[in-house]
Amino acid sequence: MTQATISNLTPTVAASRPRSGRPGRAVGILAAAVLISVLSYSVGPVVRRGDEVATQPALPVPGDVAPLAGGDTGVGPAVDGRLSIPDRLAFWAARVEAAPDDFLSLTQLALVRAEGARLTADLDGYQRALVDIDHSLAIVPAYPPTIRVRGSIRYALHDFAGALTDAETVLAASPSDATALAVRGDALLELGRPAEAAMTYDRLDAIAPGPWLDVRRARLASATGDADGALSQARRAFAIAPSIDPGEVAFYAYAVGEYARLAGDVDAARAGFETALAERPSDVAALLGLARIDAFEGRTAEAIAGLRAASDIVPQPEALAILGDVLEASGDPAAARAAFETVRFIGKLGSVQGAVYDRQLIRFELDHGGAPATTLAAARASLADRPDSAGHDLVAWALYRLGRFDEAAAEIEAARGFGANDARLRFHDGAIAFARGDGAGGITLLQDALADGPALDPAERAEALTLVLAPSGA
Repeated sequence: MTQATISNLTPTVAASRPRSGRPGRAVGILAAAVLISVLSYSVGPVVRRGDEVATQPALPVPGDVAPLAGGDTGVGPAVDGRLSIPDRLAFWAARVEAAPDDFLSLTQLALVRAEGARLTADLDGYQRALVDIDHSLAIVPAYPPTIRVRGSIRYALHDFAGALTDAETVLAASPSDATALAVRGDALLELGRPAEAAMTYDRLDAIAPGPWLDVRRARLASATGDADGALSQARRAFAIAPSIDPGEVAFYAYAVGEYARLAGDVDAARAGFETALAERPSDVAALLGLARIDAFEGRTAEAIAGLRAASDIVPQPEALAILGDVLEASGDPAAARAAFETVRFIGKLGSVQGAVYDRQLIRFELDHGGAPATTLAAARASLADRPDSAGHDLVAWALYRLGRFDEAAAEIEAARGFGANDARLRFHDGAIAFARGDGAGGITLLQDALADGPALDPAERAEALTLVLAPSGA
């Protein structure tokens, strides 16, 4: 895999710069309508790791969307001369201030806010974008391009049912809308309907094949137990991206790194993450991915630095929990406690954080604070909202922590009903089998999970190793 200089992680959008001055009403509406059709893209995440979705943007789909190359749009003009995000934000905000009923400019403002939120995993940015979209739809209801944008933002905020509804509304009017098909497939997968997601991706393939679809199929393969297939699809996406979707090559490099990590391929994972970070040093998910590889390989100082860097950009429970675990293992319990306290603080911030990070927060408590009945209830509520394999796995782990091993085994069986077979699921399955007295079967599952190396996080590996070295499964 060539580690050449690659384009920065930017959404695939039109390269047209907004003109200064305000055109006439009719011309302005027509121009803005064209811009909406070009700028609408899928802004939710695409790389799936078990029960959480990594904080990375979804890949836009083509159609009449022109790919962009360029620099970090969050800090200045791109090399192609397009306005930076702050400049575009100011432009559309000024238009909305001058004409508060300009529903098209409101949608453009929402798109720019969402684009900025993609780059920094800024939940507040997504919320502000959703407010703008709702305002636009209050002025002109049932406008498909605006509904399509709302679906993408809802997906990013983990309102998967809402995202699916919006995508299907758009598809009812325009069955060949590539972005709506992408959002529909992504939402179906998160809602535990992988077969329907696969059929939706097949429809997308007939309209807009390309790396954006390959990486979605990688995610589908990963979610249904085919780690090697996921890595193969991600590599295919990365190989063809430079000529087809050059503005997103850094993302495809990250995807190769993540699916290689989940498949236990340490070298390919490191190469993918380092390629992504060479182009965008502030890429949160790549920083986290590389830190996981460093932690697995015993590069403790590098892992801590990477986890701190990721958490300084956006404090996510997952990264902070791993940071605390690494700090604790390295002999710094005070710093570990501070990281853990921050995780719990995030859980108290509000409903949006709770919705987006719910499974990360639940699993953190299961692995660091025990399993009171309230945690099991939270896991069950998460499964009800999002009935996928990872939701069943989370409930199984809560039941295991409570000592309800037979019920836990039933939930693991339900998780496997989706085809899931990732390292975390095998770790949990092995621990539950071990607790039920099947020492040999449990050890086999645990050893299989450990064989995937960095696919398990440090605390998970430590617990699995402890069980493997235990005297018996009784």
